[in-house]
Amino acid sequence: MTVTADWDTAVTVVTVRGPWGNPLRQETFTAIKKVLSEHPAAMIVDLCDLRDVRAVSVPTWLTVSQVAASMEPPVRAVGCLPRGSALGNRLDRLGARNFLPLFDDLAGAEAAVAAGGPVTDRLRIDLAPHPDSPALARNLVTEACGAWGLPEVLYPARLVMSELAANAVEHARTAFTALVLRRGAGVHLIVSDREPRMPRLVEAPHDPPGNLWDVRGQGLRTVQAAAAGWGALPTRDGKMVWATVRPG
Repeated sequence: MTVTADWDTAVTVVTVRGPWGNPLRQETFTAIKKVLSEHPAAMIVDLCDLRDVRAVSVPTWLTVSQVAASMEPPVRAVGCLPRGSALGNRLDRLGARNFLPLFDDLAGAEAAVAAGGPVTDRLRIDLAPHPDSPALARNLVTEACGAWGLPEVLYPARLVMSELAANAVEHARTAFTALVLRRGAGVHLIVSDREPRMPRLVEAPHDPPGNLWDVRGQGLRTVQAAAAGWGALPTRDGKMVWATVRPG
């Protein structure tokens, strides 16, 4: 089981490999639940290397497609399966293609998702690992919330984006991209850099430091407090760290 995100298109690929059984089913549900909590624009479920000769995993994929479609806004879910597989044939007989479009390979699924159109409400900026970059990322949030009429999330979203961008500058030390996407009455924030190491949430200090400048590594605790959810995913050339900010 692997999960890979494309921050630029907001598409996540979930690849399921090996023999189908209870352990893989549980791992699949856990991974897909996490992916949907990140509310991507689209999700591709790659089943090309799944071994399920009796097609007993059908209920899982029908449930996944229904949950994705019920989200607000809906998450486009598609699958890829080799033509003529037992699982693909059973899904066809059940009319599943009306809910979960299936393609012969990953390239076909990615092309179909791309043809569905880009995310309409999104703003992006490419930044260098410079001390001024977090301020530019915050300004992107201000521009987005003003354009979309979302004053309730403006200040928490600016705070979250500032922390995500500051982490990229301080820890990744690579060029990075900040992305703001509209999610109903809230916003989805993404910072993608070229450092594959995942961020780590450090424990809060038991005793206050003698100097406020000694507080280190607390940025993600700020993100956790201000966002409805946050997380990180590997990308093809590094990682993306995301957070969703909603009103109230």
